[in-house]
Amino acid sequence: MNKNIAILGAFLALVVPTFAQTYPLTIDHKFGTTVLEAQPEQIATVDYAGHDNILALGEQPLTTRLWFGNYPNAVWPWAQDLLSVEPEVLSGQLNFEQIAKTNPDVIMAIRSGISAEEYKKLSEIAPVVAVPPGYGDYELQWHEQAQLAGRVLGKEDEALAKIDEIRAKIKSVSASHPEWDGKTFAMATYWNGSVGVYSAYDSSVKFIEGLGLTVAPSVQNISKKGEFYITISEEELPILDADVLFWFTTPESEEQIKNLPLRPTLKAAQEGREIMMSTNSITNGALSHGSLISLDAAIDALVPQIEAAIDGDPATIVVSK
Repeated sequence: MNKNIAILGAFLALVVPTFAQTYPLTIDHKFGTTVLEAQPEQIATVDYAGHDNILALGEQPLTTRLWFGNYPNAVWPWAQDLLSVEPEVLSGQLNFEQIAKTNPDVIMAIRSGISAEEYKKLSEIAPVVAVPPGYGDYELQWHEQAQLAGRVLGKEDEALAKIDEIRAKIKSVSASHPEWDGKTFAMATYWNGSVGVYSAYDSSVKFIEGLGLTVAPSVQNISKKGEFYITISEEELPILDADVLFWFTTPESEEQIKNLPLRPTLKAAQEGREIMMSTNSITNGALSHGSLISLDAAIDALVPQIEAAIDGDPATIVVSK
């Protein structure tokens, strides 16, 4: 059996009930088992962008976690109108006192990277839901994150309906771009003085794959389950050469990327097939958040950029959004 299918089957067995959702609700995860005695009303999250799915499902997050983007309460534009409370904004290392004072019924930690020690401290505040067994800290795909959030909040049917809407839009994009079939892509960044490649298991990579592109074999070959990111040397830059090369950038790193000695040897660079996604762009923010309310914006921003990058004309300018 295909390993990915087996893993997906195990996840679905975990998160898809065969009967109406009831409490107490038992959830297995990487640190053990959490039991929710009743449907939670006070919901905290230590996840990066975790507030998005909480808002999408009609609830209010007691906390948000600062990631990137200069927006009030760490909430990007697509979600701002849904926020009606003033959450505690978590920045840097987790502040357990700050989380505790919100008096949560549950703490979501499915895209947080928390350690066993942090899990223990958070569990003294409220029941904690972490990533399922066998998954890396940032390996859950967008739909798996949304479905698990829905299950915890007692709104799994609503989450599944919203997932279906996004999948329908993804399918429509793929169907309307048959020329993308077989075209390869890679995703990378320049961070702390090194080039980093997003693995074939990264959630953003998986999302782009769903639009109809194919992960470059060179990236697939160095990807390992449980790892979302791989640091490579500048001499290994040719690993990134593909029909489309996505760069997650900052204003500083974009210049550093353009000055990489081997970049001019990449066909993606020579033929204008790079897509620069700055941290202040909707493309980067919406794709990175990977939520029920951000991905619609991500698709709208990405499609014209991919079209421009892959049209076969090096003179076409890819306009970042």
